[in-house]
Amino acid sequence: MNSHWGFYDKLRPLQIEAIQKGNPIAYLPWGALEYHGCHNPTGLDTHKAQHLCVDLATEVGGLVFPSISLAANLIKSYPGVDFPKHSIEFSEGLIKQICTEYFEQLTAQGFKIIVLLSGHAGEPHLQILRDVASEFNQKYPNNYFWTFAEFDILPDDLLVANHSALGETSLQLYYEPETVDLECLPKDREITLELDAVSGKDPRPSNSIRGEKIVKLFIKNASEKLEALKKKYL
Repeated sequence: MNSHWGFYDKLRPLQIEAIQKGNPIAYLPWGALEYHGCHNPTGLDTHKAQHLCVDLATEVGGLVFPSISLAANLIKSYPGVDFPKHSIEFSEGLIKQICTEYFEQLTAQGFKIIVLLSGHAGEPHLQILRDVASEFNQKYPNNYFWTFAEFDILPDDLLVANHSALGETSLQLYYEPETVDLECLPKDREITLELDAVSGKDPRPSNSIRGEKIVKLFIKNASEKLEALKKKYL
């Protein structure tokens, strides 16, 4: 048994408690089921958040919870676009309720640091999750609730908020290359949001090397913050 980190849903109670004793950190990957163009899987946001949380837990310690694939403000609701299929969208009120109930129960179970990594950056979905974290940081001053997206802790020249563009596609190529098909993208015109469901830099030059750079710097920056939080809250 690994006493440093583990998957919460794959462990027995004594195993969970052994990890939690030394590393009372809960990781909550939050994604979506959303159309990401012809070249990426619908669960990209979820897979991205899950993999990053696992890599971070491996580095810092703690328990990774099952991913939540519930999101509001998907591309199917973007003004001026028409992608009604392949997205399962939920209400903003439900997102807030689920986040609130998760945070309450994770606190009650003795987790001192709760990390919510949102792979979906639609607004106000992401801001709703941030606001709940802010409320809980005030309510439980001896705990810390950190809600963020991966691009929040990375330089803009490496990664910015995007939808199925260069950044997300490179991450997916690094973690799950078999799920990506760049060949289906058009070769004779500009990539657009309206036609291709891409917001951000052209995904056609995406590659796993760029994805690896994103991951490595993300883990470095996130682990440094978590180590500082451990000294303060554990």
